[in-house]
Amino acid sequence: MSNREDWEKSKERFKALWQREIIDRCCIAIFAPRDSHYYEQEPFPTDPEEQEKYWFDGEKVLTRNLKRIHHTYFLGDAFPQIFLNLGASGHAGYFRNSRYHLDQRTVWFFPLIHDWKQDALEFDLENSLYRKTLDLARFLTEESQGKYFVSMPDISGNLDALAHLRGSENLLTDLIVQRQQVHEALDTIQDIWLKTNRMVREIVWNNNDGGCTIGWLHTWAPGFHAQLQCDLSVMISPEHFSEFVMPELEEQSGLLDYALYHFDGIDQLKHLDMILSIERLKMIQWTCVEGQPPPIKFIPELKKIQLAGKGLLLKIESRWLQPLMEQLSSSGLYLAIETSSKDEALQVLKTAERLTHD
Repeated sequence: MSNREDWEKSKERFKALWQREIIDRCCIAIFAPRDSHYYEQEPFPTDPEEQEKYWFDGEKVLTRNLKRIHHTYFLGDAFPQIFLNLGASGHAGYFRNSRYHLDQRTVWFFPLIHDWKQDALEFDLENSLYRKTLDLARFLTEESQGKYFVSMPDISGNLDALAHLRGSENLLTDLIVQRQQVHEALDTIQDIWLKTNRMVREIVWNNNDGGCTIGWLHTWAPGFHAQLQCDLSVMISPEHFSEFVMPELEEQSGLLDYALYHFDGIDQLKHLDMILSIERLKMIQWTCVEGQPPPIKFIPELKKIQLAGKGLLLKIESRWLQPLMEQLSSSGLYLAIETSSKDEALQVLKTAERLTHD
């Protein structure tokens, strides 16, 4: 990466991270504003046509992200990248007759399956959202010239995508009374997940120094790398998790070189043992959900993840850095921290160097 003189060293740390080894310190991505505060995006347009351009016009997406990159310090193992984000579990929008709503933060999808017998899922190669995913990946990659990486698309979570398409309440009932239809729909969505991830990987591979990134988690891995998740699992039993989610996680982790699971808060703890049993799963990202206790309150659970041989990613406030590093192994540990200034960021980096241990 041309604007990161120390990228080669960070690259070696990332390689060691996935092997749960330490080069000199744990991996840590630290961000700080170049001005008195982080870059603020322009107001979200009210005109529907301009909203489409805000999300899907390559020039607008690029300009907005280059401004953010220009106004940000990237320290430690942080690196500039552009998040290929067209809505969480965005592959829900790749089907014939799919509809979506745009706001400043994300893309929302409207239910498409109202009757299982009449509303079949039909993947559409000419679907606008699918084409825009690939077109944006190509455009951003071609424009990069080493200035930034381009992430994998945010299309993780097949059951989450099906919740978009069916409606969460309806789907929760379907897990009991329409099990076969749910399984068949998940198989269809899985095919789309694999197809899209493979295509985007090929597009971004060379630009990303022979690897893949997850945009919002600031990860890089030297191979096929993507995010697994099931946010809906906070509302389902371990029995349903085993039946409807575990096959997806097993298959996807088997297809990826470096699979990461997005663990969405403490309500997923009932599924943790099953998730840890996935042999090829490399890392778990523990989410600090708003309104829940900070990660320092879950040291036994975090240690359990590490003792199971999985890497651990934590996006934390700087105040939690020392107590977490003192109690957790630095092997396979990746921390991401936003700070208020470059001085604070440099102090955080020194603390991480000092506290790194096996």
